[in-house]
Formats: sequence, C-alpha cells, structure tokens
Amino acid sequence: MAIPLTPKLEKYFNRLSIKSRFFNKLLSFFFMPFVHKSGLKLNFVEDDYYAILPKRRMNQNWYGTMAGGAILGNSELAAGSYLFMLSKGEYRMVCTSLNYRFLLPSLDAIMYKAFVDVDELRKKIQAGGKFNIDMTIKVFRTNKEKATRRIGAGTISFHMWPIGN
Repeated sequence: MAIPLTPKLEKYFNRLSIKSRFFNKLLSFFFMPFVHKSGLKLNFVEDDYYAILPKRRMNQNWYGTMAGGAILGNSELAAGSYLFMLSKGEYRMVCTSLNYRFLLPSLDAIMYKAFVDVDELRKKIQAGGKFNIDMTIKVFRTNKEKATRRIGAGTISFHMWPIGN
C-alpha cells in the first residue's frame, strides 16, 4: 500500500535521505523495500558517485554467482539514485529504457558507476518541466570497495518531471 505524501513533505524526505545515510536507510525500508532488502549501498558524492551491491543469498543464483536479474534491477536503482542526488530530490523519475551487456559473471560484490552529462542535466532542470535524460553505467566486480574488473556496461534512459506537477 502506497503512503500518500504532499509535494512539500515528499521534497523534505527526499532532501533528508540525500543528506543522511541513516534516514536514507530508514526511508528505503518504507518506500523502496527492494533497495533495502538487496543491501544496495549508495555513496552520495557528486564527483565520485558509486553504489555497491553486496553478495547476499537474495542476490545470487544457485551456482554461486551474482544473479543477472539482481544486477539489472539494481543497475536501474543505482543510476536513478545518482539522478535523484543530482536533482536534489526535486524530481520524480521512471526508467524508460535499459540496455545492458553482460561481459563476465561475478563471484563477489558488485560496484555500479553511473555517468551522465551533468551540464545537460543542469540545463534541463533550470528550464523546468518534463524531460528525458540518457546515462551510461559501468558494473565492476569489487573487493572491499575497490573495483577490480569490469563485468558489464549499459545505457539507461529516464523520464523526469518535477514533484508537484
């Protein structure tokens, strides 16, 4: 059951989740349970953004590698979280296209690095209204928060619109 929020309260919670890891984790429990259960950890730093998906029983397949569905589902969440941070929680978004290429299996945790043309995004945000934005994502095998080998890459498109519209 969805919890209805006023636009003002929604923006407040969005900003709070960007500023505080504790509130990010708490709010994800209620509003994004898949992120909470999968264990996706976000590093909200604008110039060095990354997300880490730990290897858990929920995220792996029967032969011990990271499940492809977990990699794909969390790649959308990792890229969307980066856009969420860059837009300062002022926009809602939906993934309209995801094109991913698997290169290697992963026996370890996964690190997502998302890339977007920040200048183009800022121009679109300043213009206001609805817009589409494309980004790329690279996925790495990781040990203790250090990317060791790229295992996949993809392109993602999002449709974004301001909260309250």
